Amino acid sequence: MFKHNIEYVDFNGTTRKEDFYFHLSLPEVTRLEAEIGTKLSDYIQTLSGSADLAKLLEFLERVILGAYGRKTPDGKSFYKSKELTHEFEHSQAYAELFEQFLTDPELAKRFGESVADNGKNRKNVVQPQVVQD
Repeated sequence: MFKHNIEYVDFNGTTRKEDFYFHLSLPEVTRLEAEIGTKLSDYIQTLSGSADLAKLLEFLERVILGAYGRKTPDGKSFYKSKELTHEFEHSQAYAELFEQFLTDPELAKRFGESVADNGKNRKNVVQPQVVQD
């Protein structure tokens, strides 16, 4: 999960400072990797070294909006919906975050690593074992 405090000026001219949360579940990462045909980290590395800025921006936007949601106060659930995504996408907070990622490659890297860190790379996760008859 990636938590980021974003300071932005809303459409009423009010300066706001809020925490925003982003996370891709294991099924979401797996579907994305199946679609792009490689590991997420490898694909991002390839895009970063490419001259195809349009493709990089499209992928960045897709991951940001796909990962956005709201964490329940007890931390048991992370909600996503079309309505939440739509609200965030049309906010000044989203515009500010997008600009931050374009101007701060380290922040973008931390975001990418954090949103996809869903237990897949942790050492204490029990790996399934194949049982042969």
